[in-house]
Amino acid sequence: MGYHESVHQSAVGKKWSYTHSFHYDLTPSEKLLKYTNYILTFCIILFGISLGVLSFYIEEESQSYILFIGNNNLTGLKLLIGAGAVLVLLGALGLLTAIRLNRKLMLFYIALTFIIIIVQGAGVGIAVQQIDTLKDFVKVTMYNMTKNYADYNFEKNSTVPLDYMQKTIKCCGVERGPGDWNSTAGLATEWLKLHTVDTPDSCCRTEKFAVRCGFGQAKDIPVSDQIVYQKGCLGEFYGWIDNKVSNVTIIAIANFVCQLSSAAFLFLLRQSMSVITF
Repeated sequence: MGYHESVHQSAVGKKWSYTHSFHYDLTPSEKLLKYTNYILTFCIILFGISLGVLSFYIEEESQSYILFIGNNNLTGLKLLIGAGAVLVLLGALGLLTAIRLNRKLMLFYIALTFIIIIVQGAGVGIAVQQIDTLKDFVKVTMYNMTKNYADYNFEKNSTVPLDYMQKTIKCCGVERGPGDWNSTAGLATEWLKLHTVDTPDSCCRTEKFAVRCGFGQAKDIPVSDQIVYQKGCLGEFYGWIDNKVSNVTIIAIANFVCQLSSAAFLFLLRQSMSVITF
């Protein structure tokens, strides 16, 4: 390895100007570190883009639960989009650093990478707590809306959210399925008092849907006579959110490995270089 200096001489008027340029010859091991870092930083950029796209996708899918989650609880998705943008910029910086072979820029990239890793770790800890809080919040909200359910001829404060959820998610009740409607009978609204063994029509399977198709479905009946969804909506929500958390976790772990490896390889490359290049 080493630097080669070349001098270019040119005449301008009666004066001579000299231009010095330097070329650094990389050893095979240094070339391996450099080109491996190209791949790692490109992966970081892809992970950043993937995180942003996944966040938009989750936000779109969450519309089925929006009335239970609340808009304020979707703030974390905005932060994920921001984190994705930061990763794209970090990957681009790492790529530029490997191309320029500037030791000062390498040091800045390494330090910035570790700062971002620490922030990401703190963010993961906060996210875990927020997810548990969100699950409890949705559970309480679902039960409250079920107990205050009203038919279309009565008050509509809870009717539309529950009906929309049960239709789109293909579920019924909260945790026990159709039996949840039996247990809430007579607790609050006129509809619940009048329909002690009924479920809302929105519980009915799509192919079985008809006016009053949920009548008599909240009691124990033979499987052959069941025309409503048997799964509770809370379990479906938990499954949905756990699936999204798993997707984000996979991206986060893979990105963490790439970030750490990229910083380590650039550190080794920097240590191998003895002269600052510009």
